[in-house]
Amino acid sequence: MAIDNTAVQLIKQTAGAIREKSQEINQLVYENLSKDHKPAYAILQRAGLPSLAGIVASYAASIDNLEPFLKHAPKIARMHHRINLQEEHFEMVANALFSAFRQALGTEAISEAAIHAWRCAYEHLANTLITLQKEIQTPAL
Repeated sequence: MAIDNTAVQLIKQTAGAIREKSQEINQLVYENLSKDHKPAYAILQRAGLPSLAGIVASYAASIDNLEPFLKHAPKIARMHHRINLQEEHFEMVANALFSAFRQALGTEAISEAAIHAWRCAYEHLANTLITLQKEIQTPAL
């Protein structure tokens, strides 16, 4: 999914609310993962339960110019490789994350269109990280 201008605007409009509620969102993400997606939860638990909401909010803050944020992507991909986070875990995390957005913010603060915009941004980030992680796993000849 490409991040179009409408999605960028929706993300920017809701980024403050996400940032404001990031601790609650992060707690809900891990509750959702532990209940519905145990494999991803176990892997992230071993990694110290990083602030997923904070990472996504930071990514969104750079949505107009992702280059500075993406400088950190290789480090994140190396960490994913180290903890053995697999491609299928990204969708589990996405489901838990966007459920947490709805739980923490409610539909009055974040519309389905905004959730879709955030999902586009998340998928862009996930695809970038998955590609980088694959490069780590398959060294150049």
